[in-house]
Amino acid sequence: MTKAMALQTIKRYFSSDTSFSITDASLFSRLYEKTYLSVFRYLYGLTGGPLQEVEDLTAEVYARAWKTRENFHGNERAALGWMLRIAKNLVIDLARNRKVRDRDEEIDVDLLVDPDQVPESDFITREQIATLWQMLSSLPDDQREMLVLRYILGWQVKQITQYLDRTENNVSVTMRRTLNRLQRDLSQLQEKDNE
Repeated sequence: MTKAMALQTIKRYFSSDTSFSITDASLFSRLYEKTYLSVFRYLYGLTGGPLQEVEDLTAEVYARAWKTRENFHGNERAALGWMLRIAKNLVIDLARNRKVRDRDEEIDVDLLVDPDQVPESDFITREQIATLWQMLSSLPDDQREMLVLRYILGWQVKQITQYLDRTENNVSVTMRRTLNRLQRDLSQLQEKDNE
């Protein structure tokens, strides 16, 4: 085997590991199955609902991805990032069309609580979720997105930094400050309720 042939073989080996084609309908379908829940949760975290709107936005993400699938080049992990970028752009378009960021105050708490809880715990959990959701919706978009990626999608800080193109320190500090602020605000709300 010549040196050039060996280099070609090595290049093909490594490129096959990193390239991921979604031009075929069955491959795109597999991508959909792997990423649907993450995209849905991401959109739900950013928009706050209503549920029907989030489902429509999720469907639109995949419709746009299908139309532009020829332009995507990357691995499977990059495909999720690509889907989330499309989702984020849809949320921005939605906010721009509304001119004001209005939130549905009635979130579907049933999606977030454990159905096997005892009634007393269920009531307390529902109140806490409603309060936390209201606090989350009051955050600036970038802080809310970081928390959604970390705590709803379960991403590590390193993944968030790569996706948002920020430094690890910036993301960590922003998240810590945001969580401290939310904790402080929650404590103040609880003190008012106890008075």
